[in-house]
Amino acid sequence: MVDEKRAQSPIDRVWDFLISLKLAITVLILLASASIFGTVIEQGRPDKAAQIYEDWLINIFNKTSMFDMYHSWWFLGLMFLFTLNLTCCTLDRLPRVLKVVRNPKTIFDEAFEKSLSLAGRWRKKGSMAEWTGKCTAALTASFAAPRITNDGDAVHLYAEKGVISRFGVYITHLSIIFIFLGAIIGNMIGYKGFLGLPIGDSVQFVPVRNGSELKDVGFRVRCNNFWVEYYRDQFGNPTGQPKEYASDLSIVENGQVILKKKIVVNDPLRYKGVWFYQSSYGEDKPAARMLLRRADNSAPPETFHLLFQRGEAYGVPGMGIVRLLDFQDNFEGKGPAIQVQIEKEGRQPVPMWLPSADPELDRRRGDAYVLSLQGVEQVTWTGLQVAHDPGVNIVWVGCTLMVIGIMIAFFMSHQRVWIRLSPAAEGKIDVAVGGAATRNRLAFEKNFEKIQGELKELQS
Repeated sequence: MVDEKRAQSPIDRVWDFLISLKLAITVLILLASASIFGTVIEQGRPDKAAQIYEDWLINIFNKTSMFDMYHSWWFLGLMFLFTLNLTCCTLDRLPRVLKVVRNPKTIFDEAFEKSLSLAGRWRKKGSMAEWTGKCTAALTASFAAPRITNDGDAVHLYAEKGVISRFGVYITHLSIIFIFLGAIIGNMIGYKGFLGLPIGDSVQFVPVRNGSELKDVGFRVRCNNFWVEYYRDQFGNPTGQPKEYASDLSIVENGQVILKKKIVVNDPLRYKGVWFYQSSYGEDKPAARMLLRRADNSAPPETFHLLFQRGEAYGVPGMGIVRLLDFQDNFEGKGPAIQVQIEKEGRQPVPMWLPSADPELDRRRGDAYVLSLQGVEQVTWTGLQVAHDPGVNIVWVGCTLMVIGIMIAFFMSHQRVWIRLSPAAEGKIDVAVGGAATRNRLAFEKNFEKIQGELKELQS
């Protein structure tokens, strides 16, 4: 055994590793364990971790990407390794099944007959040609059309059905590969984010990964209106518990409204592969009305709102991420002001106060855009979950294949029947019959007894 291992080439060793059952079990255990941690540790909310975990544990979680585990390199690596293992196992075993299917055993010799638990023998008067025709017709009517093979003086008939059941497990393997590939593609290319959109505002950049990144969806989504309906008590008064809430959204491209839809929970808006789900809302919440201008005044200014939620991030075209840090009603005696942190790719984050009394203060940054606070007002905003998953269709294909593969693997059986006709003394024919099934042998045994009975009843 040691000499055999030494004689193996490095490629053979790698192949044996990739098709090993130990690798599959190990990766599955690691994926299951990681999924448990991903469930226990709230994903995408490292801000809550300080209330639950010690600082040293938070540092470990940050270094191992446990707060965004499903996008981490090591989790995607485990998924890829399991996909590779399953692919290699399928490629290693499938050729043998194809060989059995393409070249079935059609010769029903005595040695093979003895190996079958379902077999029978009897004699009939008549010629070989006569009984070949009768057995062929009977087997076709009660089971399946047989192949006829001449082997010396003997004639062998072989019939089968349900051969596709041999591939049920491999269709299931393929389905898992599709599901994992779809998940990998979705995690690597797709994104999920949350958007608090006040009535009248529109955005094109969506904060994702807890506001650390901005994604350009390629169009603007605008909140035209928002409604909320409350449950009522026995006297007809609103209870304060929401019964249904909905948003009227528009998709805007090149200044034109392309699509408009009223969305509710579980009825999202979809456009160019981006889904907008109704998630939450806020009524009469304080927000800062911001004014965005080009420093050279070469374009009309834009107005948008920053909701008063500490740590929340907002995508501002041309500037990057504007993160709200603090708010004061009377900043240094100059009236209301907000503290923001401007995070632009390739630059250090810039924290700064923006008082409403000094709209030109932001020019000191020397940026192409100037941000200023116009005032504070109460707004109603809709909370939207934004998702783009390019791998979802691949996952659906995998799920469909899995249903098909499981149905084939569990509810179908490869059933085979052999008949051997050989000349005997006194002008008689020896008839030998055998049968086998890959699963559900009890049901096939009853069918085989019926086939055998019908063959015995044939008259010359």
